[in-house]
Amino acid sequence: MLVGTSPGALTDYQAVRYQPPALLFIGGEREGLSRDHQALCDTMVKIPMVGGCDSLNLAIAAGVMLYEIFTQRRGS
Repeated sequence: MLVGTSPGALTDYQAVRYQPPALLFIGGEREGLSRDHQALCDTMVKIPMVGGCDSLNLAIAAGVMLYEIFTQRRGS
């Protein structure tokens, strides 16, 4: 499962069941993945932002995504 991240994605990152093997494809901090890279993904997700902030540091976004995958696997 190839999962891409983008601020323009329609699906919340917590709404997806991350089936193994899962590979994260994370784009730049503000623009996300290019359209060509998004087309390679099985699903695109976003990490919702509140307030005036419109992007996350790449390392923080990766940590949030990896923790969600860890939490889902721990619960099963």
